[in-house]
Amino acid sequence: MAEFKDTVSLTVNNRNNVESELRNIPGIAGLKWSFHVYPFGLANTSQFIEAYVRVTGGDVLVNATMKGFDSAYRTNSTKTFNHEIMDGNMQGCLDLYSNANIRNGYGINCTITCDVTFKLKEVKIVPLMLHELIDESKAHCTDAKINVDKTDIKVHRGFLSMISPVFNAMFSPDTKESKTGTINITDFTVATVKNALNYCYGTDLGKKTAAEVIDMLRFYDKYDIQPAITKLEAWLKASLTTKNFAPIAAYAWQFSRTSLQADCGRMFHRNVKDLACHPDFVVLDPIVIAGVAQAGLVSTGAKIPATSTAGQPSKAPAVDLTSRQHRKRK
Repeated sequence: MAEFKDTVSLTVNNRNNVESELRNIPGIAGLKWSFHVYPFGLANTSQFIEAYVRVTGGDVLVNATMKGFDSAYRTNSTKTFNHEIMDGNMQGCLDLYSNANIRNGYGINCTITCDVTFKLKEVKIVPLMLHELIDESKAHCTDAKINVDKTDIKVHRGFLSMISPVFNAMFSPDTKESKTGTINITDFTVATVKNALNYCYGTDLGKKTAAEVIDMLRFYDKYDIQPAITKLEAWLKASLTTKNFAPIAAYAWQFSRTSLQADCGRMFHRNVKDLACHPDFVVLDPIVIAGVAQAGLVSTGAKIPATSTAGQPSKAPAVDLTSRQHRKRK
């Protein structure tokens, strides 16, 4: 966000209000500002000198430092404020400097300086999501379908070919899918396929369970949609708890996700009492359970005993029983 600075000073030596000329805001065409000082406040009843920044020609974010210095009494005061000032309005300081000397009839020679920084308010352009461009009622938006459990899901083969090398191969010339425009899927539910496709379209899926996200990841793995895998595996890592531990651990070991395995190991080590007897954990594949336990030990820095070539634990080091008994007799 671009910043533009300006400074103006006004002198107060009696009870009269003072203001600067209308000044251009440097670098921002059409916007102007002015500085206003009211020795007895805007309502003419205050015990303090009030100072304001006024803006015309648009809305702007303002950061101002106002300094009051009375050369007659060698006293000073500093105030700051941050405000968004709308076109034609003003914001300022209600208690910049005491006006007691003026009220009591004494002289005053107070210089009020305003150092101001303007930041033009920026409104970001909201990204256009792919699903907003797709209207299934228009023939050119879909030219193929995915059949899942007797349910047809309309798709565009160009989009699927772009995000997935597997779909791209299916729609190659002379394939069955290319000729019929239909892909039959039998190993995923309708809900999983719709969730997976809608996520690729940029649709907000709302809240999903770990099990639902893992089903989507299996779909992405089969059809080699890597960006979606990266995003959703990051979600699994961030969402890992003792309650959803089992399905996430099963996924981590089935698909050899070493980073996720390490996270599962640390979680298991910190919550071993809650997880070791959890009904969802004890029914996991024994290989997964062993892997989780080992990853938990590794997370502590412990060394895992080496295994023999036959897969059996290596023999423990020999112990010199003779010397131990000798020491015991001594």
